[in-house]
Amino acid sequence: MTKYNEVEYWDLTENPKNEIYKSLIKVLCNNSDSFYFITRKELKYNKEVIAQFEPYVTETYKTKKWARTETKGPAATVFVVDSNKETYKLLVKYANSLYDWIAPGLPEDLTFIKNDFIWFSCTTHEEFAGFSIRSDYYKNLIFGIEGLKLEQIE
Repeated sequence: MTKYNEVEYWDLTENPKNEIYKSLIKVLCNNSDSFYFITRKELKYNKEVIAQFEPYVTETYKTKKWARTETKGPAATVFVVDSNKETYKLLVKYANSLYDWIAPGLPEDLTFIKNDFIWFSCTTHEEFAGFSIRSDYYKNLIFGIEGLKLEQIE
């Protein structure tokens, strides 16, 4: 049994695609309060895609530091989005894999939050993603995603 204050780290060892991607996003959306993605001034994005998320955006802000990333360049814009059935549909409409969330098409670095705790983060350019798990409930959720390839980080 994982104690509440202990966190286990699990990294994805391959890019979840197609049905695995859809299953991952469904679990993340169903078990998160919100998620965010980022845009960077120096990169181009599909503004129509971002506009589709706007009704669900609860906050935007600029920062040079976000989950597992720090930039020396211009600050990124973070879009905090409600996690719900509608945003799930958008996340699977515009991408067939986790690492499709990259400029110039899509915003980057999908990160999911529950109770102010980042439990899934992605750094798209480096093709790096992983979970921070602090309960057996969430561990069981991620292991229930058929085909998801994980490796525990000590």
